[in-house]
Amino acid sequence: MGFYATFPDGPILAAHRGRRELRPENTLCAFEAALGHCDLIELDVQLSRDKEWIVCHDPTLERTTDIEKRLPGHFRPHRLIEYSFDTLRSLDAGCWFLERDPFGALRSGKVRPEEIEALLPQRLPSLAEALRFGTEHKIPLNVEIKDMPTYTVEEVIRSFLAELKRIPHPPLLISSFNHRYLRRLHREAPRLPLAALVEAVHPPRLISYLKALGVEAYHVDLSLAATTPVELLGAHGISCGIYVINDPKEQKAWESKGFRLFFADRL
Repeated sequence: MGFYATFPDGPILAAHRGRRELRPENTLCAFEAALGHCDLIELDVQLSRDKEWIVCHDPTLERTTDIEKRLPGHFRPHRLIEYSFDTLRSLDAGCWFLERDPFGALRSGKVRPEEIEALLPQRLPSLAEALRFGTEHKIPLNVEIKDMPTYTVEEVIRSFLAELKRIPHPPLLISSFNHRYLRRLHREAPRLPLAALVEAVHPPRLISYLKALGVEAYHVDLSLAATTPVELLGAHGISCGIYVINDPKEQKAWESKGFRLFFADRL
């Protein structure tokens, strides 16, 4: 049974990096805040310098950690892959939210500064922590593997599959913009549900391309939604999702066109 089939008929709502409107993205507190407001949680993972899996979206650390305060003399940019797991775990991945208020939730009063302050410091979660969180709370996860040119495809996938074998986990959908990762995952773990992420343009010969990857889902940027052959993909057993779409009315409109999964920052 595929990943999408684990949900009842109808739309599926994914908390994009957790409930990032109200909490610092890709942290355990953002995942906790999403519970009860979504069907699954999406998160991003990449490898540290010592090849440990860490949850973080950006390839650099300036936007979502306090690294510039902690290590002021280091050269910019602070690339995540250049730091050890222990160093990454020592950073505060939550205080930036108070300064930047990325979705205006503090200004609007949706969340009070004291609420965020009480949660600090937030650490960059390990993949193991995220998997355990999903298991404990019985919430499916969409884990996006970020592109990591420093490591070979073989190194990335071998390490990732070893972590999945080591840690009990909830239902998972694994996605990536790096389709070489997906192809290797399908070869090494053919029963693992996979989704291809795309932006800007559709791959040529789309159906045969996705079949060769071994994916069961195709997740497109909102700008590509209108040109996505949803019905044709569905006829070949490939479900479709859109990122990022926050307006419930818009979600409903795209659902009527055959899309099922919607990634949202606002839940």
